[in-house]
Amino acid sequence: MSGKEERNGKWAPWWVYLCVILGGNYVKQYLVQDLPVVVNAAITVVLVGMLFVVVTALYRGVRSANR
Repeated sequence: MSGKEERNGKWAPWWVYLCVILGGNYVKQYLVQDLPVVVNAAITVVLVGMLFVVVTALYRGVRSANR
């Protein structure tokens, strides 16, 4: 998305997703470091999906409360 395009407020900035997902993955790696790779990958996919939904919901909630 270019800087000239108008943001519609549906999505948080990309860096919010990046920080939350990287932080969540760091904690996950610490907790499940001894599991097999396949299980670890499955947990990562579920975790990233859940974090994406949570960040989006929180962002939209905060944005609508400020309007």
